[in-house]
Amino acid sequence: MIAIVILLASAGSASLQPQSTNPRVDSIFATFAKRDSPGCAVSVVDSGRTVFAKGYGMASLEHDVPITPSSAFYAASMSKQFTAFAVAMLAQQGKLSLDDDIRKWIPEVPNFGKTITVRNLIHHTSGLRDYFELLDMTGWPSDGPLTEARFLDLVSRQKALNFDPGARHLYSNTGYVLLSILVKRVSGQSLREYADQAIFGPLGMTNSHFHDSHTTLVKNRALAYSPTGNTWEMDVPGFDVVGDGGLFTTVDDMAKWARNFDDHTVGGDELAARVLTRGRLTSGDSIPYAFGLSHGVYRGQPIIEHGGAYGGYRTQLLRFPAQHFAVVTLCNASTANVGQLTQSVADVYLGDRLAPVTAASASASASTVRLSREQLARYAGMYWDGKNEVLRRIEVRDSILAIADAPFVLVPVSETTFRVSGVSFTIAFVTKPDGSVVLEETVPNGDKATYRRMPVPKADARTLPEFAGDYVNDELDLTWRIEPRGGNLVIRRRGVPDITLQPAFAETFSSPFGVVRFVRSSGRVTGLVVGTGRVTGFTFRRVPRD
Repeated sequence: MIAIVILLASAGSASLQPQSTNPRVDSIFATFAKRDSPGCAVSVVDSGRTVFAKGYGMASLEHDVPITPSSAFYAASMSKQFTAFAVAMLAQQGKLSLDDDIRKWIPEVPNFGKTITVRNLIHHTSGLRDYFELLDMTGWPSDGPLTEARFLDLVSRQKALNFDPGARHLYSNTGYVLLSILVKRVSGQSLREYADQAIFGPLGMTNSHFHDSHTTLVKNRALAYSPTGNTWEMDVPGFDVVGDGGLFTTVDDMAKWARNFDDHTVGGDELAARVLTRGRLTSGDSIPYAFGLSHGVYRGQPIIEHGGAYGGYRTQLLRFPAQHFAVVTLCNASTANVGQLTQSVADVYLGDRLAPVTAASASASASTVRLSREQLARYAGMYWDGKNEVLRRIEVRDSILAIADAPFVLVPVSETTFRVSGVSFTIAFVTKPDGSVVLEETVPNGDKATYRRMPVPKADARTLPEFAGDYVNDELDLTWRIEPRGGNLVIRRRGVPDITLQPAFAETFSSPFGVVRFVRSSGRVTGLVVGTGRVTGFTFRRVPRD
């Protein structure tokens, strides 16, 4: 009898094992399923069960180690939901208030004359400049070491915000590193220790941790890669700050986390509802962003999602709460379009439970609209969003319209409206009565950004010496030496490679880190302003050259 019971139990447990073969899913990841390519791991959770889990490609190209569902990937910004969950747990325990002034806990944050609350940090409504983009101006390498002490020093020297707290929603990694420091100062434990004890341990996520020391070994680590020529190069971050990122995890562990949104094993019902609460601006308008999670709609169904991208890692958790369904995709190739891959997997399993693909969305991948090169050329040019200080350069590339310096193609839906391949953006070109052209960019949650097409700058190398000089910013303790070279302006920074500025429009230039606009007073160039998208209105003053 005992033998029969054991046999039945074994048979039952075997039937609950996730599938490792699904031809339709295999076809989605076929590009990566090679021994000379990095790739992805994916898991699918349906009604509390992991129904599919598999790896494609290699975790280590050097050692020929394949990716499996237990391979550990750097989660990048997908980590934010765990940071926010930890803060929400501390608030639930009465150890802090989400409406606390962050300076109560972290006095290193400057007094900007406006209160920045914990809630502002969670919902990206703080106005704090993004530290990645600040460091990028200095030439700091994206995979270089960064300690908490250096991070706090950088924050403490800032003299202004992008906007008043609560006035706008603008993604800022700075806020989430501060939240990790908040957890340590409130609980007495590092975020790594607190998450291990309060989240990962109870859920059995034994292969997950916040990686707050780059020297720590990671079992079954998938290294990350970016393409270079016909091969790959290592692209692995190596810094010690966490909260905005820093999580190492596996698709097996993330499946357990996805189930927690349904069964509320950790946190209970009240916390489960709180972390899905959307942020709200001081105007009263709600935003799609909740606690490290973003609300949206896909094929007629509400979704909760968050992705991550840093170094060569690309990650995504996509949940369909009404269907109790989730897909987790973790990749170690910078070329992986993880959002599209994850949606494609969801299509396989939820096809008949989702709204039909509309003609408009179908044309995003296979357009039936054909525009001549002359029609497309009408929209080429440089477009400027003065509110967010962002440039878009649209060009005709091989008889298609594309965003310059990016792998995004504009697929026509009509003569004036385009969908951006690989992402869920829509771009419309509007011709005004005066003949000027405006680009309207709409993201899935309905938010719009408007760009004006700017006149082509007059190229005249003889005027470049007007801009030459030393430009100083005290907040970064940084000097840029700008000088003409080969018909262009070049930024020289001590100890790092030079940057060549590309003309955008009148006295405005594009660079790898953002837009550089020179300013004048009484006809003389007196400084410049940098806008990176997540850092706006960042000023340098011109000083006499040594």
